[in-house]
Amino acid sequence: MIRKKVVTNLEACRALWDKFTVRRNVTDLWEFRHCFQKHFKNAPHFVLLEDEQGVLGFLPLSCLEEKDKCVLFPGETWNGKTWLERTQLYMRDPGILGDLLDAAPERTYLRYLECDESALIPHLELDEIGYLFHPPEIGFDMKNYFQRFVWKKLKAIKKEIEAMLAPGCSWHINCLTDYDIMVDMSLTTFGNSSYFYDSRFTEGFREVLRFLSRNGWLRMVSLEIGGKTVAVDMAAVYRGTYVVLLGSTDPEFRGVAKAMNMQHLEFACEQRLSRVDFLCGDFHWKKLWHLEPQPLYKYVSPALKTEEMTVKEISPEAEYVLPLSETGLAAH
Repeated sequence: MIRKKVVTNLEACRALWDKFTVRRNVTDLWEFRHCFQKHFKNAPHFVLLEDEQGVLGFLPLSCLEEKDKCVLFPGETWNGKTWLERTQLYMRDPGILGDLLDAAPERTYLRYLECDESALIPHLELDEIGYLFHPPEIGFDMKNYFQRFVWKKLKAIKKEIEAMLAPGCSWHINCLTDYDIMVDMSLTTFGNSSYFYDSRFTEGFREVLRFLSRNGWLRMVSLEIGGKTVAVDMAAVYRGTYVVLLGSTDPEFRGVAKAMNMQHLEFACEQRLSRVDFLCGDFHWKKLWHLEPQPLYKYVSPALKTEEMTVKEISPEAEYVLPLSETGLAAH
């Protein structure tokens, strides 16, 4: 017989997270997610399914009081929707995914779930497309990567980068004070559409910056041209995976993002990393640069789905999907 149990004590939730979450990505670490919990302060709501053998399934949720719904922990939201990708759902038997989702509260919205397509069930639908780069597939040799491009396109990209990196430019790695420059550039470009318009997000990621730096996992890349910092990207290297978390560029320096992207790819090959994750966001450059698309999925509970359909019927022109601003490297 399967029993449902809900855990709301934060320390008890941490014990469950540490016990059942496999640490594949840096965002799988409790300490990473707690950086946002400290600032968003959402109530944890961890759902367990148990049988006579113990825990059968584990669904780590947070309750958003102002939105009256549950999302994946820690509920770091922008425009009411969470940002972190690839949150794991523990299941002793993958066949109980439907039961686990059915055990979620009536108003639940789960984003960016990574699922084997063979295990997809009617509960899930396509959310967004993530974009990956696998250095082992090209033998860690950028010359092999360049063969994916039409020569004229590659030549144009290289020419633009060479012009950008003329004498007078310099790279800086892990200059922590550049975080504030990244925030300022984003706010200047996107205004109240920037994630950083929400101080909880800004300070949550500042905590992440410090956490990654303390553990030697941070790679913050800054490009300075003519004495001015014109691009900053914040990334993490963890267990062979390089994830580019955030990035901002100076809009006056068009094309600077190409230099940043190339820097990430070259670094991954030099370090012989297994994967680079450029996150979701259907930005045109990711396709042009021949990154590997990977669908991520979402679960919208029946109550919220009905509500969503009602909104569309009342106002067909209303956009109920997260608008794209600088998810991952949108400015790139």
